[in-house]
Amino acid sequence: MAEPYVIKMPQLSDTMTEGVLVSWEKPVGARVERGDVVATVETDKAIMDVEVFRSGYLAGPLVEVNSVIPVGGAIGYLAESAEAAVVTPAQAAPAAASAVSSAVPEADPAVSSTPEGYAVKMPQLSDTMTEGVLVSWEKSLGDKIQRGDVVATVETDKAIMDVEVFRAGYLSGPRVAVDTVVPVGEVLAWMVESPERVRHESATISTAGAVNKTGTAPAPAFAADTPVARALIPGASPAARPRQGAASPFARRLAGQQGVDLDGLRGSGPAGVIVAADVLAVGAGSVASGPSARPAEPAVPGHGRPMTAIEKAISQAMVAALSIPVFHVTVKVRPEALIRAAKAHKASLTVALAKAASQALAQHPLVNAAYQPTDHIVERHQHDIGIAATTEDGGLVVPVLRGVERKGLDQLQTEWTPLVEKARKRRLSPPEYTHPTFTISNMGMYGITQFDAIVTPGTAAIVAIAGNGPEGMPITITADHRVVNGAEAALFLQDLKQAVEYPEAWLGSGGPRIPEGEHDVQVLVIGAGPGGEDCARELAEHGIQVAMVNDAPLPGGECLWRGCIPSKAWRAAADRIRDREHDAAMGLTLGAPRLDWAQLERHRRGILQTRGEMALKTDRGMKIQVLEGYARFISDHSVEITGKDARTLSFGACVIATGAPAFVPPIPGIQEALKSGAAVTSDTVWNLSQPPKRLCVIGAGAIGMEMAQMFHDFGAEVRVLEALPRPVAEMEKEIAAQLMQVLTRNSPRLQVLTGVKVAEITGRPGQLEIRYQVGEETASYACDLLLVATGKRPDTHGLNLAAAGVALGERGAIAADASGRSSVPHIYAVGDVIGGYMLAHTAGQQGRVAATHLLGQDARYDAAKDSGVTFTRPQCAFVGYSLEQAKAVGIDAVEVKAPLSIDAKAMMTGETDGLIKMVADRVSHGIVGVHFLADHADTLVGEAVLMVSAGLTLEQVAGAIHPHPTQTELFGEMARRLLSRLRRSTQAAG
Repeated sequence: MAEPYVIKMPQLSDTMTEGVLVSWEKPVGARVERGDVVATVETDKAIMDVEVFRSGYLAGPLVEVNSVIPVGGAIGYLAESAEAAVVTPAQAAPAAASAVSSAVPEADPAVSSTPEGYAVKMPQLSDTMTEGVLVSWEKSLGDKIQRGDVVATVETDKAIMDVEVFRAGYLSGPRVAVDTVVPVGEVLAWMVESPERVRHESATISTAGAVNKTGTAPAPAFAADTPVARALIPGASPAARPRQGAASPFARRLAGQQGVDLDGLRGSGPAGVIVAADVLAVGAGSVASGPSARPAEPAVPGHGRPMTAIEKAISQAMVAALSIPVFHVTVKVRPEALIRAAKAHKASLTVALAKAASQALAQHPLVNAAYQPTDHIVERHQHDIGIAATTEDGGLVVPVLRGVERKGLDQLQTEWTPLVEKARKRRLSPPEYTHPTFTISNMGMYGITQFDAIVTPGTAAIVAIAGNGPEGMPITITADHRVVNGAEAALFLQDLKQAVEYPEAWLGSGGPRIPEGEHDVQVLVIGAGPGGEDCARELAEHGIQVAMVNDAPLPGGECLWRGCIPSKAWRAAADRIRDREHDAAMGLTLGAPRLDWAQLERHRRGILQTRGEMALKTDRGMKIQVLEGYARFISDHSVEITGKDARTLSFGACVIATGAPAFVPPIPGIQEALKSGAAVTSDTVWNLSQPPKRLCVIGAGAIGMEMAQMFHDFGAEVRVLEALPRPVAEMEKEIAAQLMQVLTRNSPRLQVLTGVKVAEITGRPGQLEIRYQVGEETASYACDLLLVATGKRPDTHGLNLAAAGVALGERGAIAADASGRSSVPHIYAVGDVIGGYMLAHTAGQQGRVAATHLLGQDARYDAAKDSGVTFTRPQCAFVGYSLEQAKAVGIDAVEVKAPLSIDAKAMMTGETDGLIKMVADRVSHGIVGVHFLADHADTLVGEAVLMVSAGLTLEQVAGAIHPHPTQTELFGEMARRLLSRLRRSTQAAG
């Protein structure tokens, strides 16, 4: 084998196109025989073994665990000899990772032989942990150990935690002593296969540099007066792995402390691995000049004790904080109202302050962001608020309340009580103290009049809350000036002050938030679409007097008359036509379908009329006063209504739900085409006497693509022009890409062009010319009809919002918080008029949230749990985050996917195009998103909505019993596959 043999990603199923590297079963340098399993990979169906069919030595570079590799891509190599195994092959594929396994044991000068068996190592149990203290052994030498058993407990920099093992065997020595400080990755004890091989001895060669908690060295690998002992500088980072070959973990640590470049060294360890002795051989002179060496500090007389793990963690965090450019701003706040409200809800002031801070963070998201080296800002939508708490031994930990923005005070208090108890005992697990997005330090209970807290890396701000005095309670924000400017910090404190002093606005006082007074109605709802109607019905259900103004004779809004319902009536007809393509494969001969447009239109219009009359009857039956006309504010408590039911009406509170019309871009000739009827929008397409023969669609979003494919199925030739680089940009990237591949195959008369700039529209009805530019090339398209599907944009000019003092946000949308409140506390806005997801069910949910909030309860709309369906064929659907979105908001997310081509039900119906993707939190296993490209995704997405909305875990979905044969089985299969992958990855990493 003169040249290294490439180990490629095998195609382990007929539908497999890529795999996820789950684990390496052999280390670099290991002897491999024919038929040996060297790795496991996750395919589109299961987790499978990767075998090799020739002998050799496993060589790097190895692809990292959790990497996605296409079929045929290199994942590793086989070398001819052990010496060559750690040398990077010259022809290494770019996709291969440069890291090599660190499983090769280091040759230690003080040891004549390496213990046999599997090494139980100090795990990294937190992201800041570099070493741990061995607190106790839970198993004795010689004990039989099973997978998952806890063998020891260790003290990290933040808590006392368990050490588990993930293979069976017998606990053996050499074993480090209790109270020994051991660096992450170094050996604690050993596991052997049989009782006869157990060594009953304490470690005489425990990790080089490990120091007993009491200050004595537990038989170090190097004598105390050797260069290595003098070179150990606390806090330094390990050197980077060498570009060629491998280095032991301790050699990397030592090289990092001494500033030694590993690329210039030749290893003397097994298979050429660089070991500590090789680093020392460079010379002790490099220690002082090493780039990561700690600056000299002044001598302090006396006999010092070693810091505890938590003291060292705080020390290192404070040193890191010195690099953050910060400033301080203080405001004095009256906390009495919040204290009373918290007491009424049986919650602590600490929890109430966290919830108040969340209200202000919602208005100032940069305060919730963080600086990311180098020159990036990570924006987080979730409010994970860390609250400093003292431990029983006088230390300080920061337990984190997760998702404060979406939880009520009662739930937060329920979560906080056990958290603070565990914090006192330092028994928090990593998910309970890592990665806060914002921090609160409250020293008011100690009588402190004012203080500054310290921002640590990973957050942009911390507030210091001092004791209440004659002028109020000082709250000081310390902010990272790279992320938050002074004005933003000051505005944040103003909103925090407002939230603390007037908690009834967000916490509720036990009753409705509807201002009392002599008003014609308690609540006025403007707009009778899904948002307005659902809001009005929810209020009426609770006995609130409601009037609803609608600009048409029947309620329903855009969804019923110009959107969801009429378009899906057309889609149902198009589906029947498209279904006929599968008849022949099933042995059916039904003939070519023929469209009767007039009958389809009678069917569609009948549905709209029936549902509109049903809605009006229900509204009136619930005692909602339904008025036809247009409302215009004349003050913040009154409107003037023009139209059929003209009058002036006063109200206590108001909810604006007026929707958003179609947006028409400023293209030359487009307004003339719309006026003549040569062009239509999604609002005006419903009056066609017959479908067009040649259609041009501007815009490849959900509306544009649905309409384009429907008219294609009705027989038209269709060309779609999209300005963005990809169509259906609101969908997950891979879903959108596969949709376009499917459309190319099954919609031959449909062409979608992206990156297009439309230059001009000329012609008359039935004879239009659309001129456009793609890159440097110009082209034109002659068509019967132009459909402008460039989205929607709120238009509030007719409402006279200035008279009520209601402020606008981006693109003319009304600025509203997650509860629907506008800048005027008793005026709310919901649905398309506030921007965001312009979907009927979104508006309905926001309307119900606004009603619930008006009724005095804490309610918020959570976009992270929203969903949507695009009714192409196959359909696109989503709920929650994509992998990319989850990572952008700070979730350590992983995904798993399954193609429909492996599903039995899809095979039966001939609907095998598409895939389903599931996204979950790597730590908590909570499912945060599911994405679809599938026929019947509109039905399948329902189960996914419940997964994300209820916060179900992979374990819960994997354990649910799904019926067979259905496509819902894929949810369970994906959850089990991802769980298996995460378990194997964890084991491989440990």
